[in-house]
Amino acid sequence: MFTNDNTECSTKVTVISQNKFDKWIEKQPTFIRNWCLSNNFKGENSKILKIPYPDGRLKEVLIGEGLNQDLSGVSDFSSKNKGNYYLFIKFADSKEIEIQKAWAWGGYKFNKSSPKNLIYVKNPETLRYLDHYVKFTNLSRDLINTPANELNPKSFLSLVKRNKFFEKFIFTDYSQAEIKSKFPLTYAVGQSSTIKPEILHISNKKISKKDKPIVIIGKGVTFDTGGVNIKPGNSMRNMKKDMGGAAIAISLFLMANSLLKKSKIILIIPMAENSVSGNSMRPGDIYTSSNGKKVEISHTDAEGRLLLADAMELANTYNPSLIIDFATLTGAARVALGEDIPAYFSNDEDVAKKIDTLNQKKIRAWRLPLYSPYKNKLNSQYANLCNASMDGMAGSITAALFIEDFIENKKTPWIHFDTYAWSSGSILKTQGAALQGLDIMIEYLNKYFS
Repeated sequence: MFTNDNTECSTKVTVISQNKFDKWIEKQPTFIRNWCLSNNFKGENSKILKIPYPDGRLKEVLIGEGLNQDLSGVSDFSSKNKGNYYLFIKFADSKEIEIQKAWAWGGYKFNKSSPKNLIYVKNPETLRYLDHYVKFTNLSRDLINTPANELNPKSFLSLVKRNKFFEKFIFTDYSQAEIKSKFPLTYAVGQSSTIKPEILHISNKKISKKDKPIVIIGKGVTFDTGGVNIKPGNSMRNMKKDMGGAAIAISLFLMANSLLKKSKIILIIPMAENSVSGNSMRPGDIYTSSNGKKVEISHTDAEGRLLLADAMELANTYNPSLIIDFATLTGAARVALGEDIPAYFSNDEDVAKKIDTLNQKKIRAWRLPLYSPYKNKLNSQYANLCNASMDGMAGSITAALFIEDFIENKKTPWIHFDTYAWSSGSILKTQGAALQGLDIMIEYLNKYFS
């Protein structure tokens, strides 16, 4: 997909912003001017124009990014065309690395062979970065796209353990008895299924008591029926993706390990199926976390936050320098922000300001408030708190407040992403697995922790 051998890459790919089209066109020879005019090309988003040599061979490809750095055309072209190419981006608004990542994104196919194409990358460090980025994100997209009859807690854990990307890491294993005692909320969710819950717990280096590692957490619900508060059919259709937070966490862990040479990083992914059976948890049931916090189940379809609560209690034991979690958690976040933009929450203003700085050129996440008065919506008459508010309002905020309650040291910086992990076509013209929230966190860790 990428190479630093420019002798192989002969066809020029010019990415043009609609904002800069007039400057570009005035520098072109008459043939190209007329060709653009005849094909009504002005750098519009997603528009692709192939320019031939006089003998009919392909000379150049023009790809418009519109007015707002839309790289769908780059992804679309990469997904459908073979060949060897090099980029010309003088008249693009997007950064070269973003164009290269869009090219890689389009080249992905689940269970299908991708078109064989190469694009020239001059910088060896960038080439290395892209090589890792493509391999790791393709793994995460494969995980999300895999059907739930093939990917369950047991097979998920096994797949990661067998994957060559993880061969040098340190795994902590748990028996079912240990999961029941140390991750009781995850166990409560997964007890409904014939396939029992599992815990993926990895560190990239040996962790001592003095270390303050980065902890990355992902929600690993491999299929979500909603439990006895069962989802309607349309809402259940793509629930194989309910482990999307786990998949995003895996890519971030792998990318962080490759970029942050000195950092100690921990990955925690509780895995369960939220099924329907005689063993399912019920509204009104009360479960006690490993630290003794009693949780009343007000809604069985608010199960993901139970997994995250267990993971937070484990994260507390490491005295982390930062906790980041990803979860396909609430429909409320999607109603507010749609599928492309994940909601994020943070208990640390300095962290939030840094994330917002990374958002200035292009919005990739949007902060919602940890509005503490809404914590009252989680009050329980019989337990420390309920797992969900029942008034139908502020669902994403109350979910974040529930998770925050399990962070022991309130000064520990924490970032929570309520994401979608799916695209119906709006993300770079692709359908299926998506990794909303990943790129901005890679950039955040690389900038502030390397």
